[in-house]
Amino acid sequence: MPILKFRTDKMFTDITNDIQKMVPKKFQGLVNVYSPHTTCCVFQTENELLHLVDIRFFLDKLAPYSKQPEGEHKNVKYLHDMISLREGVPVDEPINGHSHIRSLFFNSSETIPVDKGKLILGEWKRIFGVELDPIRPREIVCSFISS
Repeated sequence: MPILKFRTDKMFTDITNDIQKMVPKKFQGLVNVYSPHTTCCVFQTENELLHLVDIRFFLDKLAPYSKQPEGEHKNVKYLHDMISLREGVPVDEPINGHSHIRSLFFNSSETIPVDKGKLILGEWKRIFGVELDPIRPREIVCSFISS
């Protein structure tokens, strides 16, 4: 099963071309693009900077970081961040309750039709890996289903 390995350096990473390269020539069917991570998702939308910033602002309002930049005071607390109350969690576990809440607004996978080896996407549609945690290595699994 093909696996796309990459290191996130921002919230939205356009992985469309990488997925297209994995599609066998002349393939007919579907490709399922799946993220096995709880805080890295898969999402299809337009790759337009202001649109992506709007999504980020929306998430900041809905699930703000529990640790705000200096000068901003938000009293947001996530129970997930109370590491001492959780069983079997390493002490260096990241404080990322906001990331898990944000993941509710995205998918773990997307299924895209393929015709003659080409992804069938709308004119502006792209496939993104969505990083909801700090920069880190990630993997996306691709499964091909013939028609």
